[in-house]
Amino acid sequence: MQRIAIVLTVICCLSTVARAQTTELSWEARITLDANSINSTGLRTASGVASDALIPLSIGVPVTLYALGALEVFDSSPDNRYMAETGLQTAVTMGVTYALSLGIKTLVDRQRPYQQYPGTIVNYRNDHDASFPSGHSAGSAALATSLSLRYPHWYVIAPSVAYALFTGFSRLNLGMHYLSDVLAGYALGVGVALLTNALNDKLFDAANGILPKNSSIGVLPADLLNRDITPLFSFSIAL
Repeated sequence: MQRIAIVLTVICCLSTVARAQTTELSWEARITLDANSINSTGLRTASGVASDALIPLSIGVPVTLYALGALEVFDSSPDNRYMAETGLQTAVTMGVTYALSLGIKTLVDRQRPYQQYPGTIVNYRNDHDASFPSGHSAGSAALATSLSLRYPHWYVIAPSVAYALFTGFSRLNLGMHYLSDVLAGYALGVGVALLTNALNDKLFDAANGILPKNSSIGVLPADLLNRDITPLFSFSIAL
């Protein structure tokens, strides 16, 4: 009887702890739990695809834009120059964003939701770095903002922003972040993109040697410009 009483006491204690853990969820943890508990295979798959696609996009988009411009795919030289500049600006934006995100993660060292609430919030990915800020949210926001600033057209802005917003949600759905992680990531990505865009003239001047020429109009050598050029033919019109 004594052993049974001990077992029942242990079970009651564990049950109390479990209930306390559930009731002690912070408001952010509850938001993550709500998103994480959505029972939809299609949504979970879409979240995984959006999350996993960010790194290839972060590399592929700027490299492709720069390559298309540098290889002078288009007939218009200014278009080639602009596209190569966009690729360069986006690459710098993404690099700075990820570097700052990693630095802040190291300083804050916040546990991920599934680590802080094991058995309650389920992780569908296995990122082992810190939770704050969300690198995926920062990267997607930086990419969307950079492209939207360079190409302010609805067919660029709409899909870019939609992808960034869904990527933030996907990190909640996958149990990887809290809402403040996502919002801080968005702020970081947008901020870096705006700052890089504001300083892009200096960036392009520094990188002028690896960018296409800005104009297809030929320029006469300096010595020819200083010469007196005598016309080869002359004619007069009788009045």
